[in-house]
Amino acid sequence: MFKIKKIRVCKKCSGFDVNELKGMFASKDYRTGCIHKCACKNTELTGKVFGWINGNFVVCDTKEAFFESMGEYLERSVSR
Repeated sequence: MFKIKKIRVCKKCSGFDVNELKGMFASKDYRTGCIHKCACKNTELTGKVFGWINGNFVVCDTKEAFFESMGEYLERSVSR
């Protein structure tokens, strides 16, 4: 059965280089592309790191905090 990826980030707007995910998470765990939250249209997101995690829009001050949120979600989803 096809499983929908629950983590989505934008290559252009999410506030970090999405290539960094390659060494940290399996490609099956996330998807890159437009997430419809462009930083240029949502000025409150400027300088933040953000994306969708399990249907929740998550905004963090640092990429480390965002990656930690991703890891915590993945840990919970695996333990189920």
